[in-house]
Amino acid sequence: MTASRRTGWETVLLARTRPRRRPRRIVLVCDVSRSMQPYAAVYLHLMRAVSRQPGTRPEVFAFSTSLTRLTAVLAHRSAEVALERANAKVTDRYGGTFIGRSVATLLSPPHGNALRGAVAIIASDGWDADPPDVLAHAMERLRRRAELIVWLNPRAAHEGFRPLAGPMAAALPYCDLFLPAQSLTGLRQLLLALCF
Repeated sequence: MTASRRTGWETVLLARTRPRRRPRRIVLVCDVSRSMQPYAAVYLHLMRAVSRQPGTRPEVFAFSTSLTRLTAVLAHRSAEVALERANAKVTDRYGGTFIGRSVATLLSPPHGNALRGAVAIIASDGWDADPPDVLAHAMERLRRRAELIVWLNPRAAHEGFRPLAGPMAAALPYCDLFLPAQSLTGLRQLLLALCF
């Protein structure tokens, strides 16, 4: 009774007056096909750094012809050991590319729920062996599930670049940010965009 005097004799006391701020889950997907070979190590280091930020709830994947989950592997304290283990786990690296199928696999169980309300970051040059409509359909589904979609394309930094490749052109309408992250300097734009 004494405590209720402060609330105007109401017996219910609100524990907080504004909603809790919870960090968005970050889902990082890296293309490790042959065309991305010069950039794959940089992107995997970026994904390891982002996944080790306090307060983030990351999920990290790599794909070439199939999708591989790397979250636990990249959590290692040593960057060199983490990269070695990631390279050992991704058995199809530096092969062909199936972006559309890999994004569709990401949307399926057991990984699909990780994308609900998440920031999805796809690092790829957009060259795909799948027809463009496969990627467009997968990106449309991803758009409905994710809060923000960021596409990192290392080739976008080249002068005169235009996303004319069929799959890249098909995916672009579903992206919130399209960044030319071909180096660590370029990746700084991503970190600024995500406010890390």
